Amino acid sequence: MAKQNGAMARRWKKFKGSAAHHIVAGDHMDPNAIKARSILSKHGIDIDDAANGIYLKHMDPNSIQPGAYHRVIHTKIYFENVANRLEIADLIGGKNGVLDELDNIAGDLLFNKKIW
Repeated sequence: MAKQNGAMARRWKKFKGSAAHHIVAGDHMDPNAIKARSILSKHGIDIDDAANGIYLKHMDPNSIQPGAYHRVIHTKIYFENVANRLEIADLIGGKNGVLDELDNIAGDLLFNKKIW
């Protein structure tokens, strides 16, 4: 995931053993992942935009990196949850609503709120 102008570094601290996570999955073929990507595309939000990213634990589920463990969250429920939330945000607030909801989802992941 590209680090645009250091936005990811400013937004979240990266600890050893963590990896950048796309909130909207860039390559999954799940229908809801595809729907979420189309919402981003509609508003000119690149899949690698910092707004679509967060650092999560990746190598070790016991890492000091805050938030969810990256390797377990790519589930059907996760893709459905993200797509539904972005769809509602788009209907209510357009691009700004989508960007705000990406931030809300990142917060859920950061505080390990189970959305997967």
